[in-house]
Amino acid sequence: MNSDIVVVGSINMDMVVTVSRQPKWGETILGSDSFMSPGGKGGNQAYAAGKLGASVAMIGRVGNDIFADQLLLNLERVGVDTVCIERVEDESTGMALININRDGDNSIVVAPGANHHVTPEYIRKHENVISQAKLVMAQLEIPLESVMEAAKIAKKYDIPFMLDPAPSRELPDELYELVQYIVPNESEIAELTGIAVSNKRSARVASVELLSKGVNTVFSKLGARGVVVTNKNRTFLIEGYDVEVVDTTAAGDAFAGALATALVDGKDVWSATGFANAVGALTVTRSGAQVSMPDLDEAERFISNSAKQ
Repeated sequence: MNSDIVVVGSINMDMVVTVSRQPKWGETILGSDSFMSPGGKGGNQAYAAGKLGASVAMIGRVGNDIFADQLLLNLERVGVDTVCIERVEDESTGMALININRDGDNSIVVAPGANHHVTPEYIRKHENVISQAKLVMAQLEIPLESVMEAAKIAKKYDIPFMLDPAPSRELPDELYELVQYIVPNESEIAELTGIAVSNKRSARVASVELLSKGVNTVFSKLGARGVVVTNKNRTFLIEGYDVEVVDTTAAGDAFAGALATALVDGKDVWSATGFANAVGALTVTRSGAQVSMPDLDEAERFISNSAKQ
């Protein structure tokens, strides 16, 4: 089956605990609520797009354990094609340990597990699936050389490549030249450019730095302040939404999945960003990663109700 969006990336089980503050080294503190939730930046983005109705396939790997069963089933429930997700014997499924404070902010430690086995060779094994996509997207929770391989294959077939540069790290210039869309948050774009970003002006300055490296369009996510979009022709700001923040986990992934969905559906960059911004805002009003993401009806109602207010 051909899929419009192919996501190359990580698949994790999230272990989430609500805490009053971060513990110090050597300290034990008591948390309150705790739960498990399917996650991983790749899995989250595939799930977000699938739940919004996009045609999605995912390329990734899981371990041979009970978490793998749960994660695959959860993706399949929203129509994600999981044929290209294989199990790794004698390896654990990726896991993320997430602490959330009372303001909804989080800190995350990721144990990659089977995600380390998403190798360039594994990517090439699924070149046929990538070659038939309308958009390919990846993140940085799998080996960097594998992200490069996915980008090269997308370029070979003239398919737009979207990169979520998270977790942030230094990237080779060769990768920037293969990226059509990049979707960093404030800390990530600062890491990539050395420029502190806090508003439209500073976001534009940092974005121009990425454009000079070969990126076509930069989506600078500023949280509640919205999204600044910059390409060689223009810069514009999509204002943020005033919502009650419960949990910011996976809001950026929801944004990326929604942006990909809107772009392959033929929306222009302005409309696609507005749609993705709304999906991200709605996601932070709920706890969890994939479980917090809206379907298309919910997203459209939220946009409509917000416009009336």
